[in-house]
Amino acid sequence: MAIKNAAGPSINLMKWWAKHGVETGRVTRHLSPNEVHPVKSLIESIPYKTVRKVSENGAMLLPMAFLLVATVKWGKQANDEHHRAHWD
Repeated sequence: MAIKNAAGPSINLMKWWAKHGVETGRVTRHLSPNEVHPVKSLIESIPYKTVRKVSENGAMLLPMAFLLVATVKWGKQANDEHHRAHWD
């Protein structure tokens, strides 16, 4: 059985606790008992955020998506032509 101080950790832990100083400026976040649905707000905001991001970045995303699809199709066609060249 560990012997305890009146106001602190066990005497066996005093040396361990002495090595950890007070930290200032560190912010920790924990889940409040009132927050019973922590992911609900994320799920509800996903459609609005998706529409906003697509409208903000659509001018750049559409040409890049077209280039990606065109490059993949060209690569598949070139690969097929290369591997079927000996069939003729």
